Amino acid sequence: MTAPRRITIKDIAHAAGVSIAAVSQALRPHSNSNIKLQKETVERVRRVALELNYQPHTGARSIRSNSFGTIGYFAARTGVFTNSPGGYLAGVHDVAEEHGSRITMIRLPVSIDDISTAMPSVFSERNLDAVVIESYSELAHQIYERVQASRLPLIFLNDRHETNSVYVDDEWAAAEVTDHLIERGYKSICYLHRVTDGGPSVKQMHHSAADRETGYRKAMKKAKRKPVCHVVHTASVVGPDLELREEDWEAILQHDAVIAYDDDLANLIGRTAHERGVSIPKQLAVAGFNGDYASMSAWQKLTTVRIPSYEMGRKAAEMAFALVSGGSETALPSSVHRPDLVPGHTT
Repeated sequence: MTAPRRITIKDIAHAAGVSIAAVSQALRPHSNSNIKLQKETVERVRRVALELNYQPHTGARSIRSNSFGTIGYFAARTGVFTNSPGGYLAGVHDVAEEHGSRITMIRLPVSIDDISTAMPSVFSERNLDAVVIESYSELAHQIYERVQASRLPLIFLNDRHETNSVYVDDEWAAAEVTDHLIERGYKSICYLHRVTDGGPSVKQMHHSAADRETGYRKAMKKAKRKPVCHVVHTASVVGPDLELREEDWEAILQHDAVIAYDDDLANLIGRTAHERGVSIPKQLAVAGFNGDYASMSAWQKLTTVRIPSYEMGRKAAEMAFALVSGGSETALPSSVHRPDLVPGHTT
């Protein structure tokens, strides 16, 4: 049986009554093109392409344009239940779609011992136009050192560098939530880190851990309050059998308000309080960080700091495409984003 002939842009041009160049611009628009098309023309060309079941020949297109039409999204974290704000990927996806590009998802194995043997092959194969690296753990500095040699256009998302990165002003945000608790009249406010079994120490964690503590301390000092930090030890970040250690719970009860490193830890404190008959916020106020799924599915409306993840994802992708145009050696100023304080019923 003879395979059906592959539909080409020449076929689309004939069916739509336009030039081949117009079809190319309608299907893969280029801002620097001299061909300007009416919206109705673009819609007609795309409709005809859909009706004819046109499928671009990616190999041929890559040769012609010296572009793969694909950017990578590297979720630089391990574990099954390790999650980061979903807006990051959504923002990158939408910008890639606007540029007519696809996304290749990349991640690390669930459990790794040596990152030098686990780096994905895409960093050596060079079949991507650029890579957005989303960092959410202590692996950030290791990955940064490894991928610099790839000479791929790289943008770091949620990882702070002087250039080519998009990150959160965690220090400012922590000061905001601390000020909120002070204004609400809480006297003894404690900042809570979390260390997991077998995980890194606070000093080895993602820079947000230190930045959030710094913001908290500055706000407490400004208010002439004594800052108190405590490290909570848990088996993992989330899990069905996760419990607070008795010594950590006793330390928490020494205060009338706590700021948890993230919303997952805030939820664990809230569940423990419910099980122990401690009223929130009457006996203990709880605030979290991130403002993503964990806060929106909390036992009650959680006071948190919402990271503008979608906007950050879009910015990272826009910077990635700017690097594609300018070359991997281009240094773009890093983009810093301030989160929003979301007062809830827990403070």
